[in-house]
Amino acid sequence: MVSIVITAYNVERWIAKAVESACRQSLKELEIIVVEDCSTDSTREVLSHIKDRKIKTIYNDTNIGAGASRRKGIEASEGEYILLLDGDDWIEDDFVGRLYNCAKEHDADIVSGGIRIINEDGSWDATSYGERIVTGKEKITEFWKERIVFMNNKLIRRRLHEAVPYCTRRFIEDTPVIIPQLYLANKIAYIDNIGYNYRMCRESLTHKASRFEYALFRALCLEDIIAFFEENGKEILDELPLSTNYAACIKEIKECAPDRDMIEPYKEEWIELTTKIIGRLV
Repeated sequence: MVSIVITAYNVERWIAKAVESACRQSLKELEIIVVEDCSTDSTREVLSHIKDRKIKTIYNDTNIGAGASRRKGIEASEGEYILLLDGDDWIEDDFVGRLYNCAKEHDADIVSGGIRIINEDGSWDATSYGERIVTGKEKITEFWKERIVFMNNKLIRRRLHEAVPYCTRRFIEDTPVIIPQLYLANKIAYIDNIGYNYRMCRESLTHKASRFEYALFRALCLEDIIAFFEENGKEILDELPLSTNYAACIKEIKECAPDRDMIEPYKEEWIELTTKIIGRLV
């Protein structure tokens, strides 16, 4: 069985399309977990009108962010494989079935499809990575070089989510999860199918983040990845520019000259990063 985990926050205009696209999947062995994160618009009301026996809806008591909501949905799911879907995106009807068939045929821990990016003006751009099987260090190095580094267009075996639980931060939460999962996977299978539709939104955190916020969360992401490979695969540290990118983030943070007002909204993340920096110096 496959579990589709959908996170929803203030997506009243799009959540119905996201959920309905999951319900329409040609694969029948399917469950859909929707995690509603205390929206301030009518997202909850829209969800209350969508009825399908495959859907299990979880309503958060407080707003915990996309990362913690995804982890909550993954922990509540039962499928052998898991696909993540954002509440403002949608998937083509045969996407999950194509991914799952490939996973079973090749016994692959991760199967990746293509992605279509839809801009706010209606224009779009699609990327596919062909059909191939990737093993060894190329599982990571090739992903790192991909034109679009993305997690949601991938079917991922449950054991990898158990080995690397989803990051609970509110921003840049995918990368510190998918990179270790790629390393631990037995193989990565790619299918030539553009089945994930990603809606580009100027109001998303990715586009609204300040220079300081982006550098802070990116530094934390890189800290996680570096720490993982120091423990599990030091050979990868020579293959990726992790240390260089990390140094650039720290330089960027210094140039922002953060004061108390700038740090206050991200106090927990600031303490986490400074603690880790001190730990590396000791």
